[in-house]
Amino acid sequence: MSVLRLSCVKARFVRFFGMRVDSRVKPAQTQTEIETIDGRRVPVRLIVNPRARHVSVRIDPTRREAIATAPSQRQLKRAVQFAAERAGWIAHELGRLPKGVLLAPGALVPLRGVKHELVYEHGRALPRVEAGEPPRLIAGAPDAALFEPRLLRYFKDQARTDLIDRVAHHAVTLGVKPARIQVKELRSRWGSCSVDGVLSFSWRLILAPPFVLDYLAAHETAHLKEMNHSRRFWAHVRRCMPDYERGRDWLHEHGTALHAVAMAR
Repeated sequence: MSVLRLSCVKARFVRFFGMRVDSRVKPAQTQTEIETIDGRRVPVRLIVNPRARHVSVRIDPTRREAIATAPSQRQLKRAVQFAAERAGWIAHELGRLPKGVLLAPGALVPLRGVKHELVYEHGRALPRVEAGEPPRLIAGAPDAALFEPRLLRYFKDQARTDLIDRVAHHAVTLGVKPARIQVKELRSRWGSCSVDGVLSFSWRLILAPPFVLDYLAAHETAHLKEMNHSRRFWAHVRRCMPDYERGRDWLHEHGTALHAVAMAR
């Protein structure tokens, strides 16, 4: 990790007005910029999250920005300084992100690992795939402005269908039963398992090859047995999917490309 000394980095601080630290509300957020020694301005989103244990900085590949988190408003200045010390690393990591792809007509977006051309069709017909080179994913909408939400709903529905099938398969293998399966926007992880047995997954898994989605289904189902990443946990994953490393390695290598597929802000 490249670290620039604070004397080489200028940071513009944003004042916080009326920010309350309350574990019952969503983390408070605002925006600032840090400037590297070579003059590049790097955007940083600042978050006060009472659930955080310490200040931290991470890259959000979907929003294509850095996020600095502080456990309290009192430690917010330290979080900004922490990000400023890592300005070079932040700029480098943002520069490595793949080019963004919007869910818009004409874009090439993968579906189950195969790139499809997105096509808008006036009307209310359900999305469908037509063969071709590349295949075409056609989504009907009464207005072009509704194309993106219709397409996003289709991706989520397809992901939910595939995940329900694979989770059910792995649940039988491990003798467990999830309380619920949900598919949504997850920015910092591909899936999660709550203490009450709710499995959550990123809708972007439907963009990846099927064995990747299957790996995540096995991974989160195994958490119903072990809420950790111990050897016993990975043994459960292997019972579900003997070659699970293939899916895990694919995500490590290509995951940022899936996050590059985003909705217009």
